[in-house]
Amino acid sequence: MLKLQMLPAGCGDCLWLEYGAPGATRVVIIDGGVRDTVTALRHRIQAACREREVETLDVELLVVTHIDNDHILGILELLATAQPFLRVNDVWFNGRPQLMRLPRGQERRGSDTAARLRARSNRPADLLGDDHDNDGATNENERFDNLAALPSPSDLLGPQQGDALSQLLTARRLPWNQHQRWKGEAVMVPDSGDLPVASLDGGLELTLLGPTFERLYKLCTVWPDVLGGDDEPSVSQTTAPADLLGRRDTWPPVWKDREQQDSSAANGSSIMLLAEYAGNALLLAGDGHAPDLAAALERLCRERSEPSAAFPLAAFKLPHHASDKNLTRAVLEKVICSRYLISTDGSHHGHPDQQALLRILRYSKRPPELFFNYVSDTTRPWRDSKSDVVNAEFQDYETRFPANAGDGLILELN
Repeated sequence: MLKLQMLPAGCGDCLWLEYGAPGATRVVIIDGGVRDTVTALRHRIQAACREREVETLDVELLVVTHIDNDHILGILELLATAQPFLRVNDVWFNGRPQLMRLPRGQERRGSDTAARLRARSNRPADLLGDDHDNDGATNENERFDNLAALPSPSDLLGPQQGDALSQLLTARRLPWNQHQRWKGEAVMVPDSGDLPVASLDGGLELTLLGPTFERLYKLCTVWPDVLGGDDEPSVSQTTAPADLLGRRDTWPPVWKDREQQDSSAANGSSIMLLAEYAGNALLLAGDGHAPDLAAALERLCRERSEPSAAFPLAAFKLPHHASDKNLTRAVLEKVICSRYLISTDGSHHGHPDQQALLRILRYSKRPPELFFNYVSDTTRPWRDSKSDVVNAEFQDYETRFPANAGDGLILELN
């Protein structure tokens, strides 16, 4: 059994991945949504304890894909105090310690990435600034509540929360990127060779599709800016308020040929995963950039010798809450999928973008089903006014919404 639950996480992601034989399943948690998401996450953990008749839930893996607040704040809130009902076997997160140990550009002189970055000869440690003790130690009783607020749109990048989580993982002495694939270093796709595959106890296999060294290096270069340094604000900062306002889409949706690209350094640093168990494959793309995802899928198809040059999926959790900047024709043509999952309540960003969903209807190789974890103004028309879309000569589709709003959307695969 493989089950993915998109918990109600506001405008963010909080994914509960469960796998294994009934009565003996294991759990992976991916992201924690916004601060308020912690309530739903705690309830889910406590429910899992009751189901198993245990006092403490063993979580095989906790993944924080990147530092945006709608992915990280719920995890900060969850871990800010010791949780007697939770034991985490490993955390995957690219924080300050991993970024500071990335190699210099000239140390990667043989790669295309290095050639593009050679002008930046500083080590990422120099770019970030070593404003923590070498061991990152903090007072274990220190609370991080003061970091959970959103004082301005530019803070949506959340690097302060990234530093807070780095300190918190050290203070709690939690295992951090300790899988043998990473050995404490950055969770990162190599420039060459096979994509990294990590096997978890119980038989779940996770293939890493992103981030690349280039994306992590770019995050280093903008980190001081979004921490409030004296330099000019980064591109992703200056575009944040516009993104907050959404696309101002009107109904019915109208097709546009032009595709846009996400320029956020934080989104580009997302940990993107292919989760496989018992013949089912789930694509979990964080907020990753579309060109990176398309390149990784092409690489995956070559490695697996897929005859159609498109990878078969049981489900695809869309990147960046179905933003049109993160879902392109190139990505959709590299998968064979019928189930497309969208995690957002539509607040702040106005997601899902209509163009992203129209692209699915135009380019999906199978009759599509759209799965939403909220009934909202941005999702409801896709169910209630479906005829407006189909009559505009897009292929027919089905929609799925939560049976219980408090549980979010649950997809179970056998």
